[in-house]
Formats: sequence, structure tokens, C-alpha cells
Amino acid sequence: MASFIPTSAAKNSGYPSSMAIPDDVRVFSIFGKPMVSTKKTKTTILNVATNMSGAQSPLQKEVVDERKLVAWASVRQERWKGELDVKGEIPKWLNGTYIRNGPGLWHLGDYNFRHLFDGYATLVRLSFDNSRLVMGHRQIESDAYKAAKKSNKLCYREFSEVPKYDNFLAYICDLANLFSGASLTDNANTGVVKLADGRVVCLTETIKGSIVIDPNTLDTLEKLEYSDSLGGLIHAAHPIVTDSEFLTLLPDLLNPGYMVARMDPGTNERKVIGRVDCRGGPSPGWVHSFPVTEHYVIVPEMPLRYCAKNLLKAEPTPLYKFRWCPESKGFMHVMCKASGKIVASVEVPLFVTFHFINAYEEKDEEGRITGVIMDCCEHYADTTILDNLRLQNLRSWGGEDVLPDARYTTMYFVHR
Repeated sequence: MASFIPTSAAKNSGYPSSMAIPDDVRVFSIFGKPMVSTKKTKTTILNVATNMSGAQSPLQKEVVDERKLVAWASVRQERWKGELDVKGEIPKWLNGTYIRNGPGLWHLGDYNFRHLFDGYATLVRLSFDNSRLVMGHRQIESDAYKAAKKSNKLCYREFSEVPKYDNFLAYICDLANLFSGASLTDNANTGVVKLADGRVVCLTETIKGSIVIDPNTLDTLEKLEYSDSLGGLIHAAHPIVTDSEFLTLLPDLLNPGYMVARMDPGTNERKVIGRVDCRGGPSPGWVHSFPVTEHYVIVPEMPLRYCAKNLLKAEPTPLYKFRWCPESKGFMHVMCKASGKIVASVEVPLFVTFHFINAYEEKDEEGRITGVIMDCCEHYADTTILDNLRLQNLRSWGGEDVLPDARYTTMYFVHR
């Protein structure tokens, strides 16, 4: 689920201001072969040239076979930097810095987290310079991480974890804080984007978890405080960012639907482009990411929907804060970026997806749009992928894949 960006992003061209697809549309769904290989692969682990000092965590001491558990083991120290040994040769023309984030710390004292998505965010920086490679990592100093570090216990609601309550009154207070968003995590462990004004922001699915960092030192600078009055508690973890705009989706849990919003470069103000009302279910479907083309925003309505009942529980359910509602069906809504109007709202086969791979428009010889194509990594409409990402499962690797296959899926919206 981690993202990576170059600190010197490639220049993107702006989008034309208006164009519409005809209202008479239909959708095709094309299911390809599994895109996750089940074949065994040989892994080479590079040695670190600079010694890494500091005591190992209890979790690290349990690692017997580094090759199979290194991806799911907590980082050994909060901050580190050093030059890496390179096997082979890095081309001299490859110069620049890549930054990515993701879960990196999965324990507090002797307590181990359950789920991959619970881990406290770790930034990783890879700097290429004249065939040398310098790596650094740093914990993002979110309120959730700092509070946990200070008290040696969970203090905010994470993806699958909730704080342990001393008494019933504490539980009631936490519920009140849940509705205000105060008890939700700001653990920005999901994505990194570089805004057009140069700010580098780490994100998660809670709006409060938008954190500005220094791309050179990896220091946590400040929260990205949105200056508008849109409110809400959650948004898509992966917005679409270009030189001209920042596009995001905000699920509306009270009046089931989604707001599509744009933020101009150099501002913190999100402006609503349009709204999509849910066609199925009592709540919006989970939106981790969404596709965008030159003229359209595609809003996915997945039958894996937010569930207020599960949110209120003190212990996780198999689907955590979601509920699988196949009877509510799945939909794709196509919104014109210029007008905010819904130009297509189409029922599609049931689907479960975290990430959309690509989206683009087809045009005829005269330049008229004839279709909108969208690709995603789809999990066979099977919600068990969420539970399979529990750390206990990931750490049980014995030479075979422990995750189910995903498939490459294309949806093609075309008018007659």
C-alpha cells in the first residue's frame, strides 16, 4: 500500500476545461489472468555498508529467517541513514531521490499489532547520486505515534486496533471522540504525494492524517490543515495530483454518497466539483483510491461498505470497519470534471479493489470522446484479502504465497 514519488516530479500538462461523454453508455468488464505470481522467486538482500547501532526490538529477536520476515518486521530504530552496498552498477545518469512510506512499526513494548495496516508510518528515502545509493528512514511523528511512544500503549483508533479501556466510562468517552474524529488515528502510513507548490505530504484515510514532511531530512513539519468547511472524517488515501490540481474523494457517511473536491496549487482550500449519491446500500463503499482521466473522475461504489455498527465495537470484526453487502451491488459513476455532472452511472459486477492502475479516454478520428477505460487490480470480489493481511498470516510464509491471487480488470464505458 505504500507509494513513492520523485522529489523532482516530472512536469504534467494541464487538462482542458470541458468536454462531456454522451449519456447513453454501457460498460464492459474484461477479466484477465491473475496478476500476482504464485511462483517461487529468489530474493537477494543487499548488505548495509554503515553499521546500524541500537538494541533490537523484541519482535526483531524473533526473526529466524530474515529473508521471509524482513518485510513484516518492525524497523530497528526511529531514525537511520547510511550508504548501501550495491551489487552490480547503478547507471551514472540515474540521479535523484525517491521517497515512500508505509507501515514500519508493529509493536508497542511487548504488544504486537494484528494487521499490516496498523503499523506506525515509516518514511524511506533512496538518494541516487553518481552511482552511489544512500538510504534513510524516519518515523513520521504523528500524534498517534508520539502518544504511543510516550505512554507505551495504543492511544488512537487504528485500522484494526482500538485502545484498551480502563472502564466503561472511558469507552463512552472514546465513542464521543469517535464521532468528532478526535479518537481517529493520524498515522500517515499509506501514501506520499508532492503538491504542485513543492510541499510533500504523507496521507492516510483519515483527513487529520495529512502530514507535511521535509523530503531532505524526512522531518515531520506540520499537519496539512484544510482551510475549507467541507468537514468529514475520511477521504481517499490516494488523491490524484498534477501540476494544476489536487483531486480527492470524500465519502459521506451521514448522507450516503461521495463528494469530489479539487484543491488548487498553493492553497489548502478544497472546492467541491460535484457529488455522487450512493445507488445501493445504507452507506458508501470503501474508497481507497479512484481513477481520473483527462476530463472525468470515476467514482467507484464498492459493495464493501462502511459499517457504523462495526466502527462502534471495541474489538475488531473479520471485516474490521466494513461490511460486505453483495445485495447492494457495485457501481461506477463517471463525473465531468468541468461541470460536476454525472454523465454515467452504471452497475458493474461485484468487485473488491484497493488500487486502480490506469484510466484514459478513447477518441475517434475527429477527436470526439467515444469511451472511458479504467483498469484495476481486483480481488475476485473476495473480501478475505483484508483478513489475509493480518501479520500472523504474512509471517507464516513457508515458501508459497500466503495471499490469494488478484486479477487485472478493465471496465470500458462506451456510448452507442
